[in-house]
Amino acid sequence: MSQPRYPWFALAAGFLLTMQPVSASLVVTYAEDPGAINSTLSNTAVISFDTLATKGAGAYTNLTWSDSTLGTVGSVDQVYLQKTNQYGGANYPNGYYPVESQPSGGVGGAHAIPITTLTLDTPSSYFGLWWSAGDKYNTLTFYNGSTQIAQYTTATLPGLLPKTYFGNPVDGRADSAEPFAFLNFYGVGARFTKVVLSNLNSTGFESDNWTVRAQPYGYYTGEDPANLPGVLISTINTSTTPVPEPSAAMALGLSGLLLIGFLTSRRRVRQPAMSVSLPCYDLSRVERFQSQSRT
Repeated sequence: MSQPRYPWFALAAGFLLTMQPVSASLVVTYAEDPGAINSTLSNTAVISFDTLATKGAGAYTNLTWSDSTLGTVGSVDQVYLQKTNQYGGANYPNGYYPVESQPSGGVGGAHAIPITTLTLDTPSSYFGLWWSAGDKYNTLTFYNGSTQIAQYTTATLPGLLPKTYFGNPVDGRADSAEPFAFLNFYGVGARFTKVVLSNLNSTGFESDNWTVRAQPYGYYTGEDPANLPGVLISTINTSTTPVPEPSAAMALGLSGLLLIGFLTSRRRVRQPAMSVSLPCYDLSRVERFQSQSRT
């Protein structure tokens, strides 16, 4: 079997391809139904803050998120849980919901908690929550391990939502001056292990029905990854960990690889040896001629 004439070219091309960065993003949408308080995705886990609020409204630490099917989903480091009211709480009027707010003038007063960290046991490709009494000071930061991959703030979101999303849908549209919407965060080529919710203003970051799924959208039958559920808000390029760009030393090494491959692939052609024909002389005749010339 004949060998490929330039195997070095394929090797070099493969070397270059492995050095290309990985493209990934976090796609943010809001539910098409203004009254939605839950995710439309299947095979998800949803945290129940109602069962975690064992002592009523107040500050909690080191809460465990468990699911009847999946077991332990993750943990919450600290959170202030508020009794359901016109500003939030999907299980109206008897539930509880988390609020991130500053201790000075925020929800919970001196016991308010401005930053809550959700740590997941399994890397996830989807996170959703019901965003209630929304304002422009809420922030969600996504991490893969200790590396931040994306951050989303609601600075422009109230102005993007139609008027039909204003007012609390679970208690007769109370608080009609603020937006309420279910938000979806899809990891496209990206996964995260930690979500940090924060509000560094005296307002509150009210939410409920935190929802996660390990599998990306499109994993299950009937899901089209080209058509993510919801109305698009933003696409955020995530910080992945690609193979770094080639340094000068790596570029020099690649050049050497190409040169060596090219030289070794050339066929050697042997040139025929040059033959030189010299005249032959009969020395005895030469001596006889010289002898006759003297006489």
